[in-house]
Amino acid sequence: MGAQWFVEKTTNTRIWHRIQKIVLSTRSPYQKIDIVDTHAFGRVLFLDNMVQSSELDEFIYHEMMVHPALFTHGPVRSVCIIGGAEGATLREVLRHDPRRVVMVDIDEKLVEICRKHLPSWSQGAFDDPRVELRFEDGRKFLEQTDETFDAILIDLSDPLQGGPSTLLYTKEFYAVVHHRLSEGGCTAVQSESLHPNRIEAHARVRNTLREIFPFVRPYGYMSHAFHELYSFTLASKKVDPDQVDVEEAFRAKNLPLRYYSPELHRGMFKLPANLYEAYDRYRQIITDRDVVYYPDKNRPVPARGRSG
Repeated sequence: MGAQWFVEKTTNTRIWHRIQKIVLSTRSPYQKIDIVDTHAFGRVLFLDNMVQSSELDEFIYHEMMVHPALFTHGPVRSVCIIGGAEGATLREVLRHDPRRVVMVDIDEKLVEICRKHLPSWSQGAFDDPRVELRFEDGRKFLEQTDETFDAILIDLSDPLQGGPSTLLYTKEFYAVVHHRLSEGGCTAVQSESLHPNRIEAHARVRNTLREIFPFVRPYGYMSHAFHELYSFTLASKKVDPDQVDVEEAFRAKNLPLRYYSPELHRGMFKLPANLYEAYDRYRQIITDRDVVYYPDKNRPVPARGRSG
């Protein structure tokens, strides 16, 4: 009685979050933005009424976004992040001491909001002199730059119909990513839910990456704030991530990680049978003319442009 609630909505689901207060509710040119202090997850970032990141478990998402790729590659000189507005992907990349990081996000307002209201996510990473922060279309940046990177991390929101991220999940975009990677470079891609009713988007992302890269390894992780298993996919130009022993490098760096570990790396590319069934069933490649959408998510308003 008398409690405040924030409702997370999809086509078929309502999730009610009991809240302490709404910190901010606004809209950028690309999406609706809410930052809410909840009882269950601490401070939470919602985009278009869907959880994007929570104080309780953001470390799981961001460690699994960054470290499998960077430990697979080995020492990195330059890294590009497409998206990643909260600054936590950037935070984790900087633990590997690169010489240069370029972070490209189309939504300047969202980045500034995260910088102000989610400081524990970035932990000062935006102020690091090695970082170049650009507010523009991430795909356009990669198409136009002459720079190459040891790793490109694609930290995007879900591909919603009319949303800003859709054209950053296609074969044409992944070909640009491949071209902008160094000889032994790799990319990690946010590759959607592993929920059995919503597996098509993940399967098609994996199969599309296999059209471009010789080594493609999906892996899952439990996102408590997302309420289900989600995935990343790691693609490499030169080495099979499943065959890389990261133990020595991991111990040498002695990073203060809470989720990713060499023990986890050794087993995380082993997948359940239903995923291989999905890869065989959903073979259709994602292209600029045949995009994939995340089902069961409503977008409240049309968006402009592309994310990243």
